[in-house]
Amino acid sequence: MRIVFNLLVLGLISLLLASCSTLPSTFSTENIMKLHPGMSSDEILELFGRPKSIRVTTCGGDYEPWTCTIWEYGEYPYDNASFYFSGEHDSLILNNFDIDRDYNEFNVLNELI
Repeated sequence: MRIVFNLLVLGLISLLLASCSTLPSTFSTENIMKLHPGMSSDEILELFGRPKSIRVTTCGGDYEPWTCTIWEYGEYPYDNASFYFSGEHDSLILNNFDIDRDYNEFNVLNELI
C-alpha cells in the first residue's frame, strides 16, 4: 500500500512540474544555442513561434535612447524568455535576449507548503 501511495505522490509532483513550465517545447537547448545578436525577427519566429506578448518601449537609458520592441514568452517568474529588438516593425533585429528555465521541483514544493 505504501508503494502505491509513494507512486501516486511522485506522479502528482511530476504533473505539477510539467504544468509549471510555461515556455513552449521549442525552447530546447539546441534552439537556444542558435541565438545570437543580429538575428532577424523572422528567424526568432522560425525557432520559437509566436510570442505571448509584444511591447514597444524606449531602451538604452538617458544617454542614447532607442525604440525597442520586446517579445515575451512564458510567464514570469516561472520559465520565461524576453527578446529585445531594434529597428522598424518590418525589419526587427535581435539586440539582446534573456531566457530563464530555472524553475524546479524545489520551488514547487515550497509553494505547496
